[in-house]
Amino acid sequence: MSDKFEEYRLKVAGTNIDQRSLLSTDYFNTFNSVAMVFDMLPDMPELLEEVDAWQFFDYIEHFRHSGLDFADLAIEAYPHAPADLRAAFESKVAGMRIIVEETRRTLHLLQEAGEMKTFSTFASHIAEIFHQMMDEGGAIIHGETTSLSQDSIDQMF
Repeated sequence: MSDKFEEYRLKVAGTNIDQRSLLSTDYFNTFNSVAMVFDMLPDMPELLEEVDAWQFFDYIEHFRHSGLDFADLAIEAYPHAPADLRAAFESKVAGMRIIVEETRRTLHLLQEAGEMKTFSTFASHIAEIFHQMMDEGGAIIHGETTSLSQDSIDQMF
């Protein structure tokens, strides 16, 4: 644990940064738009363009561009988050990024092949998994380290 962990725990009190992890659930706003599109894709496959337009931002980039009043503190506190929680968080975020990239590729292939029933079924399945991953990411931010494994992600594709 960082030497400055206790100092930052005090600094983040009263903000949207969790005192147990020094991480903020506001980061997942970067994934909310793509999660909503995943929810709608089974009925509106034309929204795949929105998935194509989505851009990944890591934690620091997200807060650097967020305009949130506590953004600088979120960036400053990040390296002082407990190593196990930060590693679990970074692993979860990497998995979510992979889900978006692989889903994008798979859905395009299904769409090009005219497999729209499979497209819809796959999109529904991914939407459920993605929401679960976001919930797990939120749990990590609140001090838990439960995580969907990379093997589980690989099996989806």
